[in-house]
Amino acid sequence: MESMMRISRVGISTWVYFWRPLTEVLKDIVEATYPYVEIWADKTHLDPRISPDLSAVKDLLNSLHLKVHSLHAPFSGVNIASLDEEERKNSLEHIKKSMESCSEIEGEIVIIHPFSTETSGDDQSYLRAKNKTEDSLCTLATFAEKLGIKLAVENMTGKRRVGSDISELIELVTKINNPCLGLCLDTGHSFVGKEDVDLSKNVLECGRNLFALHIQDTDGKKDRHWLPGQGIINWAQFMKDLVSIDYQGVLTLEISGSPEFAERNVDHILPKAMESIKNVLKLRESIGRRRS
Repeated sequence: MESMMRISRVGISTWVYFWRPLTEVLKDIVEATYPYVEIWADKTHLDPRISPDLSAVKDLLNSLHLKVHSLHAPFSGVNIASLDEEERKNSLEHIKKSMESCSEIEGEIVIIHPFSTETSGDDQSYLRAKNKTEDSLCTLATFAEKLGIKLAVENMTGKRRVGSDISELIELVTKINNPCLGLCLDTGHSFVGKEDVDLSKNVLECGRNLFALHIQDTDGKKDRHWLPGQGIINWAQFMKDLVSIDYQGVLTLEISGSPEFAERNVDHILPKAMESIKNVLKLRESIGRRRS
């Protein structure tokens, strides 16, 4: 029963309103009754490359009683799998600064992308990129340990990029074997550009290494970032699988609030997203009733 209660923790990414000032977005998130937040840090909000005022953000978070579950490190212009060593080292520095930001605002987890671009290179180049990813994750996991936070590497869309296969990420995390390094499972990414997707298998394979979730729905064709229930994902099975692995983290909605998605009710996206995740949580409760 305790694990069932823990899965009731919900949050949302500030990416929902990435074009608006972070202070405004945080206030709106609290007004919509979200207890947890993931702060976006790519090109906006807490991207270390734009020198955000961390002290002011921390004060606001405290005054709002809003808990930072995670911070999404920058990925635009960042590639920890780069075969160009200077580019890779610069990428690591950007992520380390985000990790320091996360620690300063008392966040728990930093989310990173393993590789940002699709590759059509030969197998040897792909293997070299994978090895560079492993080296980078080792370095970052050690840094996370020093800061007292966790690092979660996210599964990617597509077929031919390091990290698009969740099993590959599990292999890397297991090999590195640092308790501060785990996985972020993006439910939509699991489907986009893939064939014969088994999300249930993905969740179960992650097991205790699953530190964070990006909850979004999709049609499987594009990275939609729709509300749960608007796409093809079987949320009842998903919640059952989370209970099976005793997931202890937050259900973080990563929903698009971009004006281009106006047909998705952008003006009321925060309360609608909360309503959608409550519907998902009802599925969890029905699982608990069947077990008792």
